[in-house]
Amino acid sequence: MKNKILILGKLPQPVGGVTIHVSRLLKTLKNRGFNAFHFVDLREAFSGKIFLEIVRHRVIHLHVSTPYFQFFVAALCRVLRKRLIVTYHGNWGRFGIRKNMAVKLSSCLAFIPIVLNKESLNKAQKWNRNATIIPAFIPPVEVGLLSKKITGALTDLRSRYQYLLCTNASNLTFDKNDEEIYGISGLIDNISHTSCCALIISDPSGANKKYIEKKRKKMPDNILFIIEEHAFCNILSYSDAFIRNTTTDGDSVSIHEAIMYGVPVFASDCVSRPSQCRLFKDVKEMDFEREIKNQKLNNYSESASEHYIDTVNEIIMIYQKCLC
Repeated sequence: MKNKILILGKLPQPVGGVTIHVSRLLKTLKNRGFNAFHFVDLREAFSGKIFLEIVRHRVIHLHVSTPYFQFFVAALCRVLRKRLIVTYHGNWGRFGIRKNMAVKLSSCLAFIPIVLNKESLNKAQKWNRNATIIPAFIPPVEVGLLSKKITGALTDLRSRYQYLLCTNASNLTFDKNDEEIYGISGLIDNISHTSCCALIISDPSGANKKYIEKKRKKMPDNILFIIEEHAFCNILSYSDAFIRNTTTDGDSVSIHEAIMYGVPVFASDCVSRPSQCRLFKDVKEMDFEREIKNQKLNNYSESASEHYIDTVNEIIMIYQKCLC
């Protein structure tokens, strides 16, 4: 096992940037014939097994968003003289003081910290000069079909509204200022007042729907929550635009998927975004109906113009470096 990489992470639940990244990484590594790795799903493994697997492997690649666990694994790897790669899937500085310090210390102890955007790289390199930036986006390997229930709901929505917008939220989470990270409430407030637009919300945990239902007496007719298992890229095929209304971010997989499928993207400017995105500061000030009409007039089709970095190839090169 000494010649293998230990990958620690979680597998989906279908919508969630980190788990989707890990799932696609594992499948693409196998498809490319890179078999020098062993994966442990942190949803299922107990602490003793995780410790034993770390002991058995020389190189560990960690995919979690919990700062204290990142620091614990980094400290353990330093004591055991293991080479740790940590992919930080969120933007640096998004936590409070203690958690941000845990992130910094874990990066200091890691062999190679991987971040997802330029803002994070500038901060990470102050703590570890080996810090590097690798995009999170890995194209889907295989995509299942939507259920008849979902396709029926989407077809009905299309028959009643001119434009379908979509967004997603892997769970109901709040930032350090106690604001919704995925900004679902703000989006609903905006779209519910339009006559031509409807909003599709991929909400696999169902937590956002429950939260909104507690805040509102009645759900607007032009809002559709999808809480059963599904592949989000299939939702994009029904949509006229994708909206990323986050207060913090890493490198959104969904944004890159939308660009790949030629779907216009509207995104908050909390971090650097791909050039194809139409950025906004406050969702309250956005007129999505007008913006989409402008996009249609401009014949939006930028999916083929983006030359993506081969994320998996970049990761394989880091693996090979660590195994030397």
